[in-house]
Amino acid sequence: MCSVGKTLVSFDVDGTLIRTVGDNANKLHKLAFMNAWKEVYGLETHLDVIQHHGNTDPLILIRVAQYHGIAKSDAAAKLKDMEDSMLKYYMANADKAGVGLECLPGVKQLLQELKDRDDVLTCLVTGNLQPIGWAKMEALGIKHLFSEPYFGGFGSDYCNPDNSEQSWKDRAELVKIAAQKAEKHFPGVQWKAKWHVGDTPMDIQAAQGGKAQALGVLTGVYSRQDLEGCGAESITLENLQDVPAVLKAMNL
Repeated sequence: MCSVGKTLVSFDVDGTLIRTVGDNANKLHKLAFMNAWKEVYGLETHLDVIQHHGNTDPLILIRVAQYHGIAKSDAAAKLKDMEDSMLKYYMANADKAGVGLECLPGVKQLLQELKDRDDVLTCLVTGNLQPIGWAKMEALGIKHLFSEPYFGGFGSDYCNPDNSEQSWKDRAELVKIAAQKAEKHFPGVQWKAKWHVGDTPMDIQAAQGGKAQALGVLTGVYSRQDLEGCGAESITLENLQDVPAVLKAMNL
């Protein structure tokens, strides 16, 4: 039995830990999406035909297919094919996973601080498919700063096509899945608190739906008003750069 109460901290990826930069912003991820739609449906398209911020990869795959007139039921039936195509392309080019991406200020320092503590466990909760999420962390040199064995909640863990217009509901399931994996990997731990850190209203709503506390950051495309007005309780910070302030917000 573990005697130290621990806090579980899950992080969203895009817009929270990392940001896109330059003309090749998040290029490999975008190309992997494009490959999936082309290979499965023969579509020459891209993810920017929809408003995708805060969505999960599976829901994006379905919604873009719908945008081009494909029935949701058909897209859902072929979701596994699209995911497999996407992953095959991405992992074949994983050496380019870091192109057009960089860590946000303070992220490395915060993750190192949390890694050094014996009362915190860290993981990812992201709409990325699991291999893609970890490939980004590896490419930017921060994967080793997460708790081992590596775990989290990923877009590849859960998708309900009926949540395509309310993606926070899928994300809430990912928060729960991450907590379940933590309990499996670290049996006997007494959980003091569970936090989810994200940059979108969907992250904030997902934390509440997943029975975690929400820490919002203004490092994505959404404003403070967006995060604080989404109907779920949260603490909102400008960014993760002030590590002591982040720790204080989470009572660490």
